[in-house]
Amino acid sequence: MGSYVTCRVLSGRGVQCTAEAVDPNAELKICVRHLAEAMRLVEDARERGRLGKATR
Repeated sequence: MGSYVTCRVLSGRGVQCTAEAVDPNAELKICVRHLAEAMRLVEDARERGRLGKATR
């Protein structure tokens, strides 16, 4: 069994998430659950007009 990198998200009580990070080589080490939560928060903010649409 190989080692893996864990998610860096902390709970309100300071307990670190123990799930595996989506991309262990990325700057942001976050699991699928917390990534999905972040994506929902960004989309909610965009819908409320707090974030602009991305332009290319």
